[in-house]
Parts: sequence; structure tokens; C-alpha cells
Amino acid sequence: MNGGMSEQQQFQLFEESLRKINMLVFDMLLKEIVPLSMSIEENKERMVDAVNSKLDSLKLDQSDSAEGTAEQQQFKIQGAPSHKLIQQLGDTKDEDKYNRVLDRIRNIGFQVGSKLSELLIFTNNPSLQFKDMDLLLVMKFICRDVWKQLYGKQIDNLKTNHRGTFYLTDNDYQPIKEFALEETASKRELKLTEPFLEFPVGIIKGVLSSLGYPPEQVLCLATFVDRQKKDGPETSFAKGTSFHVQITSNPTSS
Repeated sequence: MNGGMSEQQQFQLFEESLRKINMLVFDMLLKEIVPLSMSIEENKERMVDAVNSKLDSLKLDQSDSAEGTAEQQQFKIQGAPSHKLIQQLGDTKDEDKYNRVLDRIRNIGFQVGSKLSELLIFTNNPSLQFKDMDLLLVMKFICRDVWKQLYGKQIDNLKTNHRGTFYLTDNDYQPIKEFALEETASKRELKLTEPFLEFPVGIIKGVLSSLGYPPEQVLCLATFVDRQKKDGPETSFAKGTSFHVQITSNPTSS
């Protein structure tokens, strides 16, 4: 204890010291993760091409070095609008590039999920030991506490076979709910939207990792699913989102 304060009082002081963020700004930030990840990949490719070009020309004197610095600075400010970057990602034929972008999106989600779970555990019960809890309760923690903290709502449906496999359904996934896609959306239209599902995939794996389930032993896949009219509110995006989570091990001790 610090000065006789209870854990609740300590947390209240900690919570009051945290910077607050506008939810509208946070929602915009979530939407920008995909084009940002694509932009980073595009700029990396241009940088590598420029360096390789200089190496091939064997002009490595001081003047060329200064010129390279100027080019790098130019690369930093280059970039297409977000909607163009999303189209480029969806249309690329380079599978390795596509997967690198998705990996970057998942990694961002993983870091957020890992830190968020620590904060939420401290908020609810600092002495809570998740390694001693049933896996179903851990998944309920993700569906209830984690999802509500990020998206202002809980997961709509959780199903399990009680053998390490779970299906989490969000009928109104917040970052894409305003995307104007009909139920009969084409495969290309859905592919343009699929990268937005990789951030919550990373979130789920990050939370589980922080609670003792190593990422290499957790399979998490996101897909679009049809939903009945009664399953969610009327939004521009007509599909629900399902997260298939399969855990192949018991939690490791931290």
C-alpha cells in the first residue's frame, strides 16, 4: 500500500491521470490503420528500390549520399489518399506484399490487445489470476470487457464446443458498419474490406498472449457472415463478422 490507500483508491488516481481521447477521433484512427499499413509498405518498397538503384550505379560518394537523404525525405511525405491505398491493397497481385500488410495490421492489434488486457485486469481486479480460470471465462472477458472498451459494445454471440474452439460474432463491427456494401456485395468489394478484420484478430491474440496463451498456439480467423435482419441494427454494411478462435494448449505460467 502507498500511504494507506486501498487498491481502488490507487487505481482511481491512476485513472484520473490518464489522458482522455475523443471517441470520434478514436474511430477515425481505427479506420486509418489499414491505409497506414499499406502506405508504410509502399514507402518501404520505394526506399529499397532507390537504394538498390544507387548500389547498382556504384555512385556512393558524398554527393550521392546527400541526394539519397533528400529522396528519403521526399518518400516520407509521399502518399496516396486512404481510399486509394485501400484499393491498391485489394487489387495487388503480389501475395507476399498483401500478407506483409496484413501482418502489420495484426501486429498493431496484438500490441493494443496485450496492453489493454493488462489495464482492464488492473481496473477490475488487480489480484485476478487468469491462468487459474476456465478458458470460457477468458473468452467472455474478451467478448464483454475488451470489446466494449474498444468498440462501445459487446460481442453479440459467443459459441464454443468446449474443446478450445470458439466462434465470436459481431453483427455490427464498429469500424466498418458505415461502409456502403449490400448483401449481394461482390468478392472484390468484400476483399477491400477484409483487411479491417485483421486488427481485431490481432487484438484477440494479444489479449490471449498476455493471459498465458502463446500466439503460435492460437489460431484466429475472421470472416464475413450473413445475418438476419433481427440480428443487428440497420447499417450500411449488411454483413456480420465472425471470429473463429482455436486454442491448442493450456495457459503457460507467467
